[in-house]
Amino acid sequence: MTGLTFPHVLRSEWTKLSSSNWGMLIALPVVFSALSGWIGHTNHARPTDPTLSVGGGFLLFAVAIGVFGLTMMSGEFQSGVIRATFTAVPRRLPVLWAKAIVLVVLATPALLVAYFGAFLTYQAFTDSALRLSLADPGIVRSLFGAVGATVAAGLMALALGTLLRSTAGALSAYMVVLVVLPSVLLSALPLSFQGALPYFPTLALQGMFRNASQAMVQVGSAPDVTLSPGVSGVVVLGWVILMLAWAAALLRRRDV
Repeated sequence: MTGLTFPHVLRSEWTKLSSSNWGMLIALPVVFSALSGWIGHTNHARPTDPTLSVGGGFLLFAVAIGVFGLTMMSGEFQSGVIRATFTAVPRRLPVLWAKAIVLVVLATPALLVAYFGAFLTYQAFTDSALRLSLADPGIVRSLFGAVGATVAAGLMALALGTLLRSTAGALSAYMVVLVVLPSVLLSALPLSFQGALPYFPTLALQGMFRNASQAMVQVGSAPDVTLSPGVSGVVVLGWVILMLAWAAALLRRRDV
């Protein structure tokens, strides 16, 4: 199409995705803040672990944003809309990059509200003597780390949706990688190999929001396994780049 530029593609994806997914992004902070309040009330007399109080809902957030991310591409493949999209943008890759940018721009503010709201709601129902605050060391950094980890998980899900082109298949693969496989590896791998587990996507994502005072990570019974939030962030960035690059390579070669 003559005169087609990346800002045009980006504007098209913004219009397409923001108009159909605002409901979920608005509901996310409300639902999880309410859930955190209920959990805080139930456990009001228990000491609060800083990392768990920040990222205790990470898997639920990651699943929600993951579904949002993978359906951005797989939904178009399954509905057939992708043919019209690629007819308008025959180079294809600008569509993937535009979807990634829109995901980050839409999900980040929703997750900021959700994580901060969930943390504050949880603490509001905790006994005052056990309560944490945003002024405590590492809490704000951990909250931003949790937001970054969840957005990164959404980008990985976008890559999976592009690779597999099926919502059911991409969701199944995403859940296996995010939830099932880490538990299997923790119990199945010999002790000598467990030092590599913090570099696995799920554990690296979780390492991004560890409280500064808990940056030393012990995996299973392996001694001296360390992964700081900063190193975790670099590992996660590597996974995101690798998966999006793989998705981009296949997107260019495969027939629609």
